[in-house]
Amino acid sequence: MLFINRTSLGRLRAAACMLASCAAVAVGLTGCKSDDITAPVTQQSIKHVFVLTMENKSYNDTFSTSTQDPDLQALAKQGALLTQYFGTGHVSLDNYVSMMSGQPSTKETQADCFQGFNDAVAAGWDTGNPKVLKTQNGMGCVYPAEVKTFVNQLDDLGMTWKGYMGDMGNDPTRESPMCGHPKIGAIDNTQSAQAPTADVPQGDQYATRHNPFVYFHSIIDDQNYCNTHVVNLDANLQKDLKSIDTTPNFVFITPNLCDDGHDGNGTGTKPCVNGAPGGLTSINAFVKKWVSIIQASPAYQKDGLIIINFDESGDIAPAGTSTVNGVTTATLNLPGDSCCSQQSGPNVTRPDDSIIPASPTLQYKLHYVGVGGDRVGAVMLSKFIKPGTVSSTPYNHYSLLKSLENIFQTNGYLGYADDKSLAAFGGDVFTNLQ
Repeated sequence: MLFINRTSLGRLRAAACMLASCAAVAVGLTGCKSDDITAPVTQQSIKHVFVLTMENKSYNDTFSTSTQDPDLQALAKQGALLTQYFGTGHVSLDNYVSMMSGQPSTKETQADCFQGFNDAVAAGWDTGNPKVLKTQNGMGCVYPAEVKTFVNQLDDLGMTWKGYMGDMGNDPTRESPMCGHPKIGAIDNTQSAQAPTADVPQGDQYATRHNPFVYFHSIIDDQNYCNTHVVNLDANLQKDLKSIDTTPNFVFITPNLCDDGHDGNGTGTKPCVNGAPGGLTSINAFVKKWVSIIQASPAYQKDGLIIINFDESGDIAPAGTSTVNGVTTATLNLPGDSCCSQQSGPNVTRPDDSIIPASPTLQYKLHYVGVGGDRVGAVMLSKFIKPGTVSSTPYNHYSLLKSLENIFQTNGYLGYADDKSLAAFGGDVFTNLQ
């Protein structure tokens, strides 16, 4: 008679289950349990991704010289720090567009669509990349329905998503609390923050240009669909995080203009309109609050990934002023450092200039030198990442999109994420998959 001890029996049972045929095992074992088979741990084991996008900070400041963001710097040591992560444009909007669609700048998105919330009229597809849209005269803000986004890809897979927007709807005379954006062709009244008033005691620091989803007809043309998916941050996220079933597979978080560091200098000498310090100080407070809330959620603890990135750096160099007919033009040089062989796209050239009016007597001339948004860095947190991971692989917002598409196994890559030479997050980042 063959004697088998308990340890050997367990090993044989596991081996039998891996062969998917318990009955075929000659030692007479019966009954395979589902937990006898351990699925391999891969990037696709990640089922919930949380992206938090901040504003206008360079890598050297955020992760090197600044004393305003100790908690963010500490978080970088708890997961992965991407030291060579780059923005894809200036001044804001084109970065958000590239993250969610792979589309490059137009002449209007690279100037934050200050002139109006205008349609981008299709003029064919780029001959160099048939997934990149050419727009009429290189202009336009809101992409036609044939231009798809990452969240449209998730819809096709039956997965869930939401964009959570800080302050959206605080002042309903400016924008809706759901899917807030101007009417097509209208001026965007959210280009600057609104201070607290008696009618709006919290103020309203929502910025449409930091909400990527409303720049695509594939999302906003169905109002009910957009209202369900693009919502106010404070009113919705904590409620949705209470269970795995109510937590979207993909969460995109845009803080308000103070919490994301766009306004204020962080020292209090130039505060936000609500009196908060802004800069990296407010970024730090926002990240400290919301990352701890997300990390406490069942979805994150089971299979979550947090990505904290920045749209672009704040490395802008004043290059003089001139006054003509009572209007002063202040020229700002935007370095536009990039990585990953980034292209400018068919709608703009480099170097080139954009004009942004600030008042009847002041306008800014933005002189774009390079194609990128400079080096900003990123932090990634997950049980699939060993603490203290540092990656020096060059990445940008197109890399982020490609990586999200890999994690969720979408049907192909969008726009410039479909560049075969473009790196997606790999073993240098996900260091705890085995």
